[in-house]
Amino acid sequence: MKTPLKSFSHIVLGRTASTLSQAVFYFIFAFLLDPESFGAITYWIAIAGVASIASRFGLNHSIVVYQAKNNISFTNNVNTFSIIFISVISLILLTVDIFIALLSFSSSLFLMSIQNMIGLKKYKKFLKLNILKGVLVVSLPILSYLYFDLSGILLGLSISYLISSIDFFKILKIKYFSLSFFRDNFKILFHNFGVDVSTTLVRFVDKLVIVPILGFSSLGIYQFNLQILIGMELIPMALHSFLLSEESSGRKHKKISICVIIISIVCAFSIILLSPIFITEFLPKYVDGILSLQILILSLIPLSISAIFNAKLQSKESTKVGFSALIRIGTLVIFLIILGELYGLIGLSLAVLLSSIFYVIFLALIYNYELKR
Repeated sequence: MKTPLKSFSHIVLGRTASTLSQAVFYFIFAFLLDPESFGAITYWIAIAGVASIASRFGLNHSIVVYQAKNNISFTNNVNTFSIIFISVISLILLTVDIFIALLSFSSSLFLMSIQNMIGLKKYKKFLKLNILKGVLVVSLPILSYLYFDLSGILLGLSISYLISSIDFFKILKIKYFSLSFFRDNFKILFHNFGVDVSTTLVRFVDKLVIVPILGFSSLGIYQFNLQILIGMELIPMALHSFLLSEESSGRKHKKISICVIIISIVCAFSIILLSPIFITEFLPKYVDGILSLQILILSLIPLSISAIFNAKLQSKESTKVGFSALIRIGTLVIFLIILGELYGLIGLSLAVLLSSIFYVIFLALIYNYELKR
């Protein structure tokens, strides 16, 4: 029998492989491109990311809960609805750009594939898929870039996700599809969508807001800093995935949760101390963003705590947790506009930090409300 620590380690390693490959991808192109071109490619990826979130409608979270509860009818319908939604949104995106549409489609498929693995507690398979995707994400976009310039980067990413998503089609069973399922379970699905929006849309919507205010160059520096935060966020995200499956099955893991919070605090202050040396030495084009990075990285602490609250609430099929998306995205957009205009890059980092704090406070209030019911 697998121990909780071993299962959690597989998820952490899987998240690490995925996040590190993503970080390497961004750092390679941050080095190859000037901040303006880097900001442009980030902007296109953000459009695909927003479309991907809309297309999966939180079904990536729902599938973990229902697979963990061994609810075959629900899981079959969730997977079927996901492929329908993903395909429709991708077809609409073709009117915007074929490469953006392909990236949205492929990244959504990959996410559904690995979330099924977590729900089924196939943690080793989850690890292998993330390693495969990680290797491809680092290699294929570079090769495509050499032949197709900036559009080739999107093409390489898309192919990487598609190759890594093959297992999803082995799980998919369309013959069990039922229209009434979506209607009868809309409230739960909607709130899982809210959680997905609050944890992932925040990584894309900021780009759409920043470009009209400060342009591609500032976005390039901001994205470089944000990628470091995302890299450090891999352990809290792994904890969320692990707790969502485990707590849905009735298992609690308080010690692991506390350890993750402590690790997040240590990592945040380590980056504050070491980032000026590293960036000045290796990436001088981004030296103007050092102070804003030191502010931004503090967001790791409230985000770690929010990962725990989200998993606990989702495992109980909370019909309130989805509203957290309104708080996180709403406060982020408002702060980005106001503070970005006033303080530039530092204002952008303050916006992320403040929205993260408001987010975790709101989740804590919902959790206490649910306990008192």
